[in-house]
Amino acid sequence: MSQTRIAAFTLLALLIVAPLWAAEEETATELAKKTQNPVADLISVPFQNNFNFGVGPNHVTQYVLNVQPVIPFKLSEDWNLITRTILPIINQPSIAPGVESEFGLGDLNPAFFFSPRKPGALIWGRRARIHVPHRNGHPAGLREV
Repeated sequence: MSQTRIAAFTLLALLIVAPLWAAEEETATELAKKTQNPVADLISVPFQNNFNFGVGPNHVTQYVLNVQPVIPFKLSEDWNLITRTILPIINQPSIAPGVESEFGLGDLNPAFFFSPRKPGALIWGRRARIHVPHRNGHPAGLREV
């Protein structure tokens, strides 16, 4: 099974299972407040489209789709752990003569936020972040893109 299919299957499974974690019923007002709170216990899966024009000597357009799921976990009655992972899916045409086109996953960038479950007047959180290089089976991978 290719890495792209594995990534697509994982994302699909996450999107199916994630709503099951949010078992509490929300009112419209509570939901509106949570959408404005960057460290709320609200599951979201935003997508960011990026077009990079004029890449390389061939002046090609590189496309990067960043899938950025945000998933909160209740650690205790007082604390949440909110995970936010950036998974870039990259399509890069041949940037120079003799260089092949590439399509695949970029480096994984998960971040972990610790935040109080019940914010006061000031909303705050602490972040830890790691960088996970991904090579797509190529010697250089897309890390040097």
